[in-house]
Amino acid sequence: LATLALSGFFWALPMRHNAALPEHSHEALYYVGVPLVFYSLLLLYVHKRWGHGPVLGLAVAAVLAFVVSVFQMDRRWRIDAQAAELQQVALAELGSIRKTMRGKAVLVLPAFKPEWSWQLSQPIHGWRYYLAGSVLTQFLRPEEVGRYSPVRSVLTNFPDMEAAARAADFLVTRDRVESDALLTPRNEQVFLYDSAGMDDLVEFYRATYQQVVSGEPAARSHFDVYLGDRTLIYVKEPCVREDVGHWVFVNVFPEDPKGVPGWRRRIRPAGFVPFRVFFQPGVLLFERKCMAILSIPDFPISFIRTGQKPSQYLGREEHRRWGVKIPVGR
Repeated sequence: LATLALSGFFWALPMRHNAALPEHSHEALYYVGVPLVFYSLLLLYVHKRWGHGPVLGLAVAAVLAFVVSVFQMDRRWRIDAQAAELQQVALAELGSIRKTMRGKAVLVLPAFKPEWSWQLSQPIHGWRYYLAGSVLTQFLRPEEVGRYSPVRSVLTNFPDMEAAARAADFLVTRDRVESDALLTPRNEQVFLYDSAGMDDLVEFYRATYQQVVSGEPAARSHFDVYLGDRTLIYVKEPCVREDVGHWVFVNVFPEDPKGVPGWRRRIRPAGFVPFRVFFQPGVLLFERKCMAILSIPDFPISFIRTGQKPSQYLGREEHRRWGVKIPVGR
């Protein structure tokens, strides 16, 4: 019992800079045994003191509480039928192309389907899971090998896509471009290309970039921010890897807080729904241009505040701190 009670704390205290990160809340699982043992000891005492009756009543109450919590979680986190269908199709296609890519070097490219970032997987870890068995290239520069910690290297070493494609056997993206290098023409969500298809994809990125910047941005700062249909599009030229090495905050201010869906109802006292996302690997970086597309909720929005803050992994680079306010009114 002492080992159980102390084990989590012997992890959290010396590793406090890791355990305190908000995105590491899953590490609370290390402590799940503590309350379980507490209630077990409590029930043993109740049984010893008062017999079977109270224990049976508590067991029935626990089952009812569990059933109620299951329904509450289902109502809070349920995705709609369209998103569920998208997931099923995408996972089936990933399972199919994984066989082709097993043991091969694969470059995963960003895409213009931002809904995936909320409905299918988190960009960094999701691809690693679904493409298990392949070599997902990170493409460190030779002089950078061994210099950074694993976390730091993931966050800072964003590849030049054209150069990275030459070192890969296959390309994977959610964007479909008609090309002789397209190996999965019948797929709907996930597309596999031979590495020779990079030229066609870059041409597609170039055309998309020009289409975006032909309009007037909703706000200008370190990045120009364009407001699309349920999307925010960030563009910058010229752009280098260091420009995308920071968290992006998106604070969405709803017109009616009561109209926010249950699973989004994390409204701060200041009246906004907070999002915090990392540009990488959701940024297209090509020809000294960069472009990132982020999804925003579909509930009525009054305005949005977005910007960047220096990453704790990369130091306090104040010249990359910026923020803008974007009226939405929809």
